[in-house]
Amino acid sequence: MQFFGRLATDYQAMFGTTLESLAGKRVLDCPSGPSSFVAQACAAGVNAIGVDPLYAHAANELRNRCLDDIDYTVRQMAKHDAAYGDLDLQAYANNKRQALELFLPDYESDRAGQRYINASLPKLPFANRHFDHTLSAHLLVTYSDSAVGGCLSNSPFTLEWHLAAVLEMMRVTRGSLHIYPTTTRTKPARRHPYMDAIVELVESQSRRGHDSSDHGTDTSSAWTCRFEPSTYQRGDQDQNYSNASLVIERGAQVR
Repeated sequence: MQFFGRLATDYQAMFGTTLESLAGKRVLDCPSGPSSFVAQACAAGVNAIGVDPLYAHAANELRNRCLDDIDYTVRQMAKHDAAYGDLDLQAYANNKRQALELFLPDYESDRAGQRYINASLPKLPFANRHFDHTLSAHLLVTYSDSAVGGCLSNSPFTLEWHLAAVLEMMRVTRGSLHIYPTTTRTKPARRHPYMDAIVELVESQSRRGHDSSDHGTDTSSAWTCRFEPSTYQRGDQDQNYSNASLVIERGAQVR
């Protein structure tokens, strides 16, 4: 798995949301990695928190891991021109390095671990409805098994893991959960098959209309799903086709 991050402007392209619209809100970035979103969001008046299992490590370790992963990934992408022909790989790498340089000083200054939390899905250390919004980028479906359109062989991120992760993020979210990407890495790109299962899970939770105590998942409100078009560049035009985030939104309280 690659450990590198993205800028807040990339989050806007992925999710269609701006820092201005999130000002005053409590927002979870899960997983956050060495992205600059938390640092930039907090500077813009957002109460943002990032979660990642690698936050167990010191800043210099994260820097070295991130720079190595950027270099390795760009070399691999250069070997597959057909899949990444529309990307400027040098600009892509520079974007990741810029995010890292914005992330590191904020990470180092957070000695109390209030903004950067060492944790991982499918279990988060937060109360029900703790966040107004949750953003989840480049983990779900991305690292699923290559047989279903992800990029890992023998991936531990099974369908069951995905469903548990979504339920957990729904539990800690008061308003809306945003997941990106929703398409496969295979050609031709298509909606990832796990997305249909996730939507069915959300809809079934809403139909049940009660707290699912066996999972500790707060599902006492109606939830809706929609696919929101994304402008974030996935690679070539084929991969950008049907490019969208999944928005899972909490609605009215079920009586």
